Order: sequence, then C-alpha cells, then structure tokens
Amino acid sequence: MNQTDYGRQGDDYIVSPEQKALYQEHGYITLRNVLTGEELNDIEQEFDHFISGSVPDMGRDFCDMSGPYDRKFEDFALVNAMLPTKYKPALQGNIYEKLSASIAKQLIGDDATLDYDQFLAKRPARPDAKFTLHQDLGYWPTGTPGTITATCSLAVDDANSENGCLYVIPGSHQQGLRVHKPVHGKDRESSHILGVALLDGETLVELPLNKGDITVHNELILHGSGGNRSETSWRRTYITAFRSKACVEFERKIGFTHSHNDKVNWATHLGALK
Repeated sequence: MNQTDYGRQGDDYIVSPEQKALYQEHGYITLRNVLTGEELNDIEQEFDHFISGSVPDMGRDFCDMSGPYDRKFEDFALVNAMLPTKYKPALQGNIYEKLSASIAKQLIGDDATLDYDQFLAKRPARPDAKFTLHQDLGYWPTGTPGTITATCSLAVDDANSENGCLYVIPGSHQQGLRVHKPVHGKDRESSHILGVALLDGETLVELPLNKGDITVHNELILHGSGGNRSETSWRRTYITAFRSKACVEFERKIGFTHSHNDKVNWATHLGALK
C-alpha cells in the first residue's frame, strides 16, 4: 500500500504496519487528524450537554474522577459522564464511534466490540484535576475470555502539559498488573478511583494532542494525566473502549457494564482492596 492509503478514509481510519508494531511494543499509539473540525462541532454540543450536568438520573455515572462521590457538582475538578450512549441512545453510531471501531478492529481483531464510552472534562484553573496513575485492567473483573483492549481517547480540545494531557510509561504493559489501592477512603464506596505509585527509575512520557487527534492504549499500560493549570482552557476527552465480543458478553452476563451504579458482585483482577 502507498502512504496515502493510510489515515482517514471515509468512516475508517487505516492504521499503518508501523503504527501497529508500535502499539504492540509500547502499549499505545498516537493518531493525527482523525476527526475534522466540523465533525467535532457536532460532538461538542452533545458533550457539553452532559458535562454541564444537564442529563438527569445518572447517579454515580456523573461524578468527579479526581475526588470522592459526595463532592458537589460546583466543586468538580475532573467532570466525568460515563456511558453517554446509554443515557442518550441517539449518540450511538456517531462518526467518532465508527472511526474508533475501525481502528480497534485493526489493532485487536475483527470482533472488537464497544465495551464502554465516557466523557471527561478538566475544568480550567484546577491543578487538582489529576487522573491518578493506573492500569485500566485493575478496575475490571476476572474470568473474562481474554483481556485485550483498545481504548481510544479523542482530543475534543488541544491537550498539552498546561491543561493536563495524558501521560504514559511506554512498555509498562509488558510488566504485568500492579497492586492498586483506593485513592479516597478505605474502599470504593467513597470513590471510584484506584491508583499506583511511580517507581524509582520510571519516566512519564506526555502525549500532547491537537484537537481531532486520538491516542489508543491497551489495558495494561500505566497511564494518567496531570491537573489543568490553564486559567481559561478546558481539556475535554471522549473515550471509547473496545474488547472482544466474547469479553463484553461475559461482562454483561455478570452484571458488569462499566457503570459506577453497577452492584458489585465480581472479583477484580488484583484484589486491590485486600
């Protein structure tokens, strides 16, 4: 294939062999110019409707991902809206969902299935809007028929050091799962958030993005993000995560939907709370 055969092709985004190899080696890749400005305009309207707290009856699916569940909305630093397509089904099949599905199928297999979606927004002038260093697999149940995951994060705004872009430890997905601990309180009734400590010798690599770019990472890479030190700029991210069809079916069978309102009746991959 020619170089022009890669990148955006209608509702698909064609990943190059080099990008696939980097994903396997480093646990993540960055893809540029995935969505146009016009396409982002449509997404932004829906995004802001959720992040403003205008969608009713979300329970814990609308929360602060940098603080405890009992924090008042006006005090949120890292505003989180889980499962937007559950609460507004008309969002299903939007252009970003199509493009990220195309990417995921190339990276983890043709049966890649949307597992969950999420809107995240860091308010300006909130240096506490940090996403704690973690591995996604630490949050998820054991017993799935395979854990391989492609999580796509779309930059709805430019993301940089000042407003808290994603950072990763490249290659850390090859070192297995670490023990995670609750960040707020003694258990996850107080907060959804788990975290791990940065070890001596480990270096965080920031992944700045332009609006319309995305990163893709797997279930085991250590990653997080800093707070928003910008006085005026939001940092908004639209996440779609894909796993195998069999994995998603297993999760739903045991009542795991990635909702913070799920009644927990499963073991996690790490016994983090023991």
